[in-house]
Amino acid sequence: MTPQQPVEPVTPVGGAPRAPQAAGAGGSPPPASPAAPPPPPPAAGQASLTITPQNARAVAELLLRQMEAAPDGHGRATDLHINVNRPPDYRIERVIRSVKSNKLSEQDVVLISNALMNDLQRQRFERNHCIDFSYHLDRTRFRINIVQSFNGRSISVRRFDEIRDFSAYNLPRKYLDIAENHRGFVIMSGSTGSGKTTSIAAMLEHVNRNFHRKIVTIEDPIEYVYVPKKSIVVQIEIGEDGIPSEEIALRNLVRMDPDVGLAGEMRDRQSLEAALKTAQAGHLIFGTLHCEGVGQAFDRILAYYDNIEQQRILGTLADNLGAIINQRLLPCIKPGIGVVPAYEIFIPNPLTRRYIRERRYVEAVEEMEKPAMKELGCVTYVDSLYQLIMDEWIDYHVGIEHCGDKAEKLKARLSGISLK
Repeated sequence: MTPQQPVEPVTPVGGAPRAPQAAGAGGSPPPASPAAPPPPPPAAGQASLTITPQNARAVAELLLRQMEAAPDGHGRATDLHINVNRPPDYRIERVIRSVKSNKLSEQDVVLISNALMNDLQRQRFERNHCIDFSYHLDRTRFRINIVQSFNGRSISVRRFDEIRDFSAYNLPRKYLDIAENHRGFVIMSGSTGSGKTTSIAAMLEHVNRNFHRKIVTIEDPIEYVYVPKKSIVVQIEIGEDGIPSEEIALRNLVRMDPDVGLAGEMRDRQSLEAALKTAQAGHLIFGTLHCEGVGQAFDRILAYYDNIEQQRILGTLADNLGAIINQRLLPCIKPGIGVVPAYEIFIPNPLTRRYIRERRYVEAVEEMEKPAMKELGCVTYVDSLYQLIMDEWIDYHVGIEHCGDKAEKLKARLSGISLK
């Protein structure tokens, strides 16, 4: 396939072909690479994806632009995966769908990855055999991960839309109540692909549009770009902006006089403690954790510490915690909406702060069922799923499936029975 040809029909893995999609191309050629052996001939009905050092960038950007298309009534792709011995794959509405073309060779994937990287990024990749970076194409921003795997290079691309108004994301008003606070450490948790980054971006954009504050984000790489409105917005990208590490950037965050900060993913104790120290200084700081459930957020934090230090960090957390949000995305049954967030929100009160300090955080989480905690703003998954089903956002069976060991409680509540 030449860069001027459209990508052929996208086929769900194990499914039927979809309608053809339009595409464009452009860009300057990357540095020359060794010649690749010719790819095997495509099967009948397939397009031939022929990649050379001269057209690799154009083909790569064509594939990126295709993420904006919505073939045959489907939503736009959120992710693009490029791997050896496979055609390019898109994730559309959470399902992997393959481009109907020949499989890519190892040299094809090398040419595409080199075309997406600049000279410095190629040097970083050669040193570390993996890299994360952001990529602009027209008005769309992508996060690109390239890794040297056992099977050859693997490219994973996530597409990010421009930030929209908070109301466009179908998020609860309670998120805004948290975003409008002046201090505290806010943990947004969930599994990969649960919308953590997008939800925080919507909350920060709400602050940007409505309050005269200073917002500072520290990201690796930058995913959403904010246009300053009422707020001052400073975005720092680790590596690309000359900041060598997240730890150093977070240490400098408090000196930048932020009202609101995004500390990014809490990957280790250093990044966690730097974010907590910034919250201690009287700022509102957001951080993310990969885990399922509010209770698991505490477990994940304690895993960074040995037994002697766990008491200290729990005390610091108890004093500075603003909220823990756990979120997952569920398929929506309303027309035109792909997914909708189900969530739980833990907001501590004096009693639950004491429980956290005393390592009784399991009891602190159980307090979320109490009326006084709900008045404070706490929401359990049962509360959230019940409302989503009643308001016809999600299917009854989907709600029950995602309620876990609380499924009977949700069923009873939907039947008009209240269980403790």
